[in-house]
Amino acid sequence: MYRIGNDKRTRVSARLICDGLNNLMQKKPYSALTVTEIAEASGVGRATFYRLFDDKSDVILCQTEAIFSALSAHLSNGKSKSIDDLLNTLFDIWLNRHPLLLALIEANLYEWFQTQVASIIETKFSFIKEFAHLDMRNWHYFINVRVSMLFAALRVAITRYPDDTPAAIIDTLNYLFSNQQNIIKQ
Repeated sequence: MYRIGNDKRTRVSARLICDGLNNLMQKKPYSALTVTEIAEASGVGRATFYRLFDDKSDVILCQTEAIFSALSAHLSNGKSKSIDDLLNTLFDIWLNRHPLLLALIEANLYEWFQTQVASIIETKFSFIKEFAHLDMRNWHYFINVRVSMLFAALRVAITRYPDDTPAAIIDTLNYLFSNQQNIIKQ
């Protein structure tokens, strides 16, 4: 697990490493990158890299946690009131950081990603549970199945339809899953 703390120099070094990895992912797939390349692109030594991160997937995890912290803060400020607001923000963030999402998949961290999204939805939108009269078991199924769908939608958008906007993805999901009976009859 990464070790960054509050020291200014440590945070600067971590930021350089994250930026170095992001720049390299524009040129090469995540799986082809080495820690040595990341350290060189970052302008830090391998010792500094390993003082802060266990491996390159740790850098992905650090960046992803920062994104989820920012998303949680955005939702906590009261501006985002609906599921569509959450989805729009979530899709916008990840469409703009698609190399990071693909690296997250390659690093086998997608289950962690889904757990984070589920946690945000469970906390922010718990009123749905009461509104739909769901017990905890059904609520957990509901959240986790929906989050799996969101993750899959993001993956399809990034890998097959890179010009899709957050609104287009939301419209597609609403069409497909709000009108299931109509689609099945066709």
